[in-house]
Amino acid sequence: MYLLYPRLPLAVAEKLATERSVKTIADLVSISAIKQESATLAPIGGNKADDDFLRGIQKEIRGCAKQSGYPDSFGEESFRKFDVKCARLLYDCLFLHPSEASHIEMWAFMSCVLVPDVVRWRFPGESTSIERFIGSDRGLRRNTFGRLWWRVFLLNQPSAPEPDILLNKLVEDDLVQVTERNSIAASKNFLITFCTAFLDALEQYTVPRRLLIRESSKRIRRLLSLICFDALDAPQLKKIVDDVFASTAKSLAGYKEQ
Repeated sequence: MYLLYPRLPLAVAEKLATERSVKTIADLVSISAIKQESATLAPIGGNKADDDFLRGIQKEIRGCAKQSGYPDSFGEESFRKFDVKCARLLYDCLFLHPSEASHIEMWAFMSCVLVPDVVRWRFPGESTSIERFIGSDRGLRRNTFGRLWWRVFLLNQPSAPEPDILLNKLVEDDLVQVTERNSIAASKNFLITFCTAFLDALEQYTVPRRLLIRESSKRIRRLLSLICFDALDAPQLKKIVDDVFASTAKSLAGYKEQ
């Protein structure tokens, strides 16, 4: 069973995001809601998420944030903990079909109307970027909640002993590097192979983490013009990607093989 959620027109979302990007968490809690008069709903594709369900999701997201220090604790460790837990919560509880999850208007409703306070907490400061309330590219990029749902969708391995191992081991910068590059994230099998090879390389070589994934991504994108990775079987794909990371690590100045 799939559910359909309210979609907030982008013009309305931009106005609300601009207003809410500078409000306090307490203020945002008081104006959060489960309805918005401008919101629409897809006519087909699933059942409507009713008010009680939306209220329950609102409560669950805040509960997940509270486990990570919301509303008073700020810091990378708290945010990392929230992202991992909330990603799994959203994926398991929203009952979303990827086609519904591809509409940034749906994610805008969740961020601007349902739990704007959590967005403000997760990305604090004098103001929060409007992108964190709206996002782009199916919600995969920048939207506070959309990016989390898509990470589980792309990196989850249901048949593996640890289905969420990649989500747990990759840090925020790693995830941004791979999920926001369409050439890498377009194929789930390729993405999983790439991330697994990256983590394996980190164990084999003493190289800067951020530099390794960025430089390897560049090499992979160059190969995409020559090789159809989707046509390769698993062992062939793994060998090519492993070789890319190995050659990248060895080319980086000051690397040390363990």
